[in-house]
Amino acid sequence: MNNIESSHDANGVVSSTPQEILQASGEIDSRLVSERKTTSLQGTRQLPETEDKEILDAWIKSLVEQLKTLGTKISQKNLDAAELDAKSILQQLGPTKTLPSADKRRQKGLEVLESLSNAILSNVVNFSRNRHYLDIACHVIDESLPFLPPDHPAPADWLFNLSKCYQLRYELAEGPMDIQNAITCLENVVRLTPLGHPKQLFRIESLGEAHRQRWDRTKDSNDLTKALEYYSTASSLEPQDSAAIPSLYAKMAGLFSAWSQADRHHELEGLGRAVELQKYAISLVAEGDARLPTYLRTLGRYYHHRFKRSGNKDDAEFAIESQTKAMGLSPEGSVDKLNIMSDLGSSYQARFAYLGNLEDCNSAVRLHEETVFATSDGDPNIVVFLSSLGTSYLERFAYLGIKDDLSKSMDILSRAVSLTPAGDKDLPGRLNNLGLAYNSRFQYFGKLPDIDKAIELQGSAMQLSANGHQQYLSTIYGNLGNSFHSRFSRLKRVSDIESAIFVQTQAVKNTPDEHPTMPGLLDSLGSAYESRFRFRPSRRKMDDLNKAIEYKTRAVNLTPAGNSKLATYLNNLGLAYGARFSQLGQEEDGNKAIDHLNRAVELTRDDHSDKQNWLNNLGNSYRERFRVRKELQDFELAIATLSRAISLTDEGHSNMPMMLSNMALSYLYRFEQSGDQEALDKSITLFQRSSRSSYGHPINKFNSTRILAYLLLSNSRPGFVEAYQSAVNYLPQVVWLGDIASTKLYQVQQLSDFIEEAAAAAMEAQEISLALEWLEQGRSIVWGQHLQLQTPLDELSSINSELAGHLKEAADELYSSASGIFSSPISDASLYLKPMSWNVQQQHQMADRYERLLDEVRRIPGFERFLRPKQVSELFQAARYGPVVVVNAHKSRCDALILLPKKNDLIHVPLPNLYRNKILDFNLPPEILAKSSDDTAEFEGLRGVRLKAGKDQFESTLCELWLCVVKPVLEALGYPNDRPPDEPIHMTWNTTGPLSLLPLHAAGDYSRPLTRLYNFAFSSYIPTLSVLLRSNPSPHAHSRIMAVGQEATPGQAPLPCTKQELEFIQIHAKDSIHYTQLTGSEATAQAVVSEMEDSDWIHFACHAYQQPFAPLDSSFKLHESDLRLRQIMQKHFQNKGLAFLSACQTASGDKNLPNESSHLAAGMLIAGYPCVIATMWAIVDSDAPLVADHVYSQLIKGGKLNYEGSARALHDAVAVLREKVGEKSFTRWAPFIHVGS
Repeated sequence: MNNIESSHDANGVVSSTPQEILQASGEIDSRLVSERKTTSLQGTRQLPETEDKEILDAWIKSLVEQLKTLGTKISQKNLDAAELDAKSILQQLGPTKTLPSADKRRQKGLEVLESLSNAILSNVVNFSRNRHYLDIACHVIDESLPFLPPDHPAPADWLFNLSKCYQLRYELAEGPMDIQNAITCLENVVRLTPLGHPKQLFRIESLGEAHRQRWDRTKDSNDLTKALEYYSTASSLEPQDSAAIPSLYAKMAGLFSAWSQADRHHELEGLGRAVELQKYAISLVAEGDARLPTYLRTLGRYYHHRFKRSGNKDDAEFAIESQTKAMGLSPEGSVDKLNIMSDLGSSYQARFAYLGNLEDCNSAVRLHEETVFATSDGDPNIVVFLSSLGTSYLERFAYLGIKDDLSKSMDILSRAVSLTPAGDKDLPGRLNNLGLAYNSRFQYFGKLPDIDKAIELQGSAMQLSANGHQQYLSTIYGNLGNSFHSRFSRLKRVSDIESAIFVQTQAVKNTPDEHPTMPGLLDSLGSAYESRFRFRPSRRKMDDLNKAIEYKTRAVNLTPAGNSKLATYLNNLGLAYGARFSQLGQEEDGNKAIDHLNRAVELTRDDHSDKQNWLNNLGNSYRERFRVRKELQDFELAIATLSRAISLTDEGHSNMPMMLSNMALSYLYRFEQSGDQEALDKSITLFQRSSRSSYGHPINKFNSTRILAYLLLSNSRPGFVEAYQSAVNYLPQVVWLGDIASTKLYQVQQLSDFIEEAAAAAMEAQEISLALEWLEQGRSIVWGQHLQLQTPLDELSSINSELAGHLKEAADELYSSASGIFSSPISDASLYLKPMSWNVQQQHQMADRYERLLDEVRRIPGFERFLRPKQVSELFQAARYGPVVVVNAHKSRCDALILLPKKNDLIHVPLPNLYRNKILDFNLPPEILAKSSDDTAEFEGLRGVRLKAGKDQFESTLCELWLCVVKPVLEALGYPNDRPPDEPIHMTWNTTGPLSLLPLHAAGDYSRPLTRLYNFAFSSYIPTLSVLLRSNPSPHAHSRIMAVGQEATPGQAPLPCTKQELEFIQIHAKDSIHYTQLTGSEATAQAVVSEMEDSDWIHFACHAYQQPFAPLDSSFKLHESDLRLRQIMQKHFQNKGLAFLSACQTASGDKNLPNESSHLAAGMLIAGYPCVIATMWAIVDSDAPLVADHVYSQLIKGGKLNYEGSARALHDAVAVLREKVGEKSFTRWAPFIHVGS
């Protein structure tokens, strides 16, 4: 853990050094600024040559009265009036500066002038933060200088006072001319000071201070050199036993220390000189000198900083020794003693971080507690003491894992941040440390808001550091990268791991190789690369894993023996070797993994909170080697090691479910190898403990529960249905409402065929209704969440309108956010400085708020099941227009469940031949449709990829679908073979797994008559049953249709038939139908979306593009841009009708996400169109007008639009096309499908 220690200034400025170390002595620059030009105020009356004493006395008396009035106005803070009075007095004194020095009037005038100057200067300290007053002071002293006669005895004093006024104003406003004027004044002061003058040393030292002051702002090395020269010259003017000499060396030490912080390339050199000079200053101070505690404290700080830079543990010892002496010499209860105590605590903390000695950490906590308890809330040092104490508690929590330390740390660090003003140089470090505490709490409890907050705080810290506080930047980069990495480990959001790699790369680039923080930064960067590899491991991505091993090896090699972090770096290097062993199976990698992990365990004490993590990783490595080599010794070592890990882990730790699962897997491997029933029993028991944990990542608990259910089922143990139910219950947490679509779909992909497996298990147990409920929960999860957010709240509003309003507001915000946030990684580095740029944390907070409101609604009597997964009694209502057939296809068994209109029971149809005939192994679209550019295609005019028709394979597949699925279902419905009904029925299909990619509507035995599904029924498809439960608008209210045509989209193949297609629609849209069309360059994304808002139906005749893993970025190709699905969904359309997507592949699923219907057709359904006509693959351009013509001829009659007959209309239109092109031209007519009700 990289902590940033808050800094605070020592009481009193200290600096000094012996001359032989300086190597920078030289004569003071004799170039002095020319004398100021004397100027007189204009418009003043000239005093008469002869003026009697009475007139002079009256004049002086008047001026004295004006001075008194001036003083009163200053005390009343009436600065505007005081400024006028001061200028008036100067104006009245103007004529005296031309008189001879011996003239009484000039002498009296000088007395008044000195009184005016004193009146102004005596209040400078009180008004040192008031720009207006400092302007008055600078003006008065500057205008007074020309009054001084050439023989004035103390012009240097006036110049010195003026320089101090300029310096004060520079500190306030940082005007470059102020510090330049101050330096010019002091150069003149030094020139005017004779050798041996009592103030010579002080004035030369002050000139050095002015250069130091300017260097603090500009970091111009010339000023640093000048300051050192003047300090050195001042020190040479006094005997070395002079009381003034030690402070000069201390000041020079301070300069070198500041230089080391400003120039990282000379950091150690600067600190080395600072240490030697400070030691020399201390050697010149007698015992009992009041400065000694401060000098010792400062020396300790230099040692402390050098230790943190070099990692030389001797410096840590010297720091503690110096600060301990300083504390012993300081008076009890003094502010100095508290500051020294704080520094001593920080030195103990730094030594603890290096050596890992818990006593050092305890000493740090004790000292920091004493400083905080002894300091009042209003004390300016309290924020420094709080920050140090909070960091010590956090370090001790990292070692011992005591929750009370973490709680105290967060409270105290939060208070420190709240007390730190904006612009404070320590604010970035304190934000970073508070972010570390939030990350630590996330690691322990696994609560997502904590890691969001960590990223927010550290992102703000990075932005502040990038804007000027560079000393913290590398550390903050590293810690922010760790927080992004932590969130990635939970949510698997690609942007998080990309962000982690980016900022950690910056941290490494900005850090010298020899810096002690470099190993930690390299280790973190290597871990991020390893996680990116593990996200989707493959041999093609070995570069990430090899980089991980390279960076982690460097981290280990750069870390000296005895460093407490070495165990961490060895553990992480072992993990990387373990990952490569799992991927490539090279025994050398497996052995290296175990060797490094063993060393990490050996170097870590049992009371360290990381010990259980290292043991867990080591146990996993033994288990992996056992799986490969099958040597019993590895199994025994795995069990022994994992047992120790579990025994050291608190039951409420978020890692506990994972550790239990790891041990369960070890016993499972043993059972699979030997058939040992005792091993199976232990595996089941451990999986049960893991699945029931109240803490931990949902995905870990889900995986444990799924494996548990499978083990119970496959080994004929009771309880498998309950276990599958528990796993299903975890789905909303695994695929979380508050995440972005691409991350949800990644999690869905990780679920694999779980929902089919669970449903098959339920049917095996004769729990048919439960199987249907589970399939509804596990199919199209992402679209289902969008549907949930659109649920009408009328019933709730009638009971509690205020709560309904809050819930609708939360749902609308979340819907808009989910439709608007994208997931591609950031490439512009500047965006990383804006951690809120994606509003990711805000989306998480909206999801939390929405879920809290749902809980509140469910506490209302009668609303206990509000928006909970639908029960079978509710699902029966989906069959409003005809039978709905839910088909579950799993390798263990395949079944169809049929819902019938007005029936409250299910027809269960086992489909044993579906799996046996291996039809699920077919991957129809890629097998049938080739994307080769040199195809000799049957048809050139395609909306989509070129088509290569494999008729025999296509026909064989459709026959298998008929025999294995459709025929048994029709028979269950009472339709015997070869006996179709007089009128086709409306069948709606909801399928799972690879079956969802196949054209069931085209199933048939094309070698025999009347054995096709289209002989019996016209078909629709749905992603979930819930889409049929929505209340659809009355079709009779629709009267507006809009068509989009793109005959020649730039960058796409021409579609000449779109013109005819739109002409057919226009012919049918007559009488009272309002028809609008946008074609060519008129069809911009903005224009189309705007017109969609006003239209009831939409027709797209263009190219389209599918993005399965980012479905909201699937799009229609328009003239100037793409119209993305997210732009449509953000409109919250209501009361829409038909969406006719006459484009390529608008309903083609993805083999990696077969259960999610991640295509444009489903998206349009969710966006508010209850009926969608779409295509499963590419269509021939000339076929589209024919289909559209016949569809609209049925749906538009008598000046009315009626979408309810759209499925039948498409059925009839495709029949015409089939008649034209031939029944076995499957690739011509089979792509057209109906989706929805």
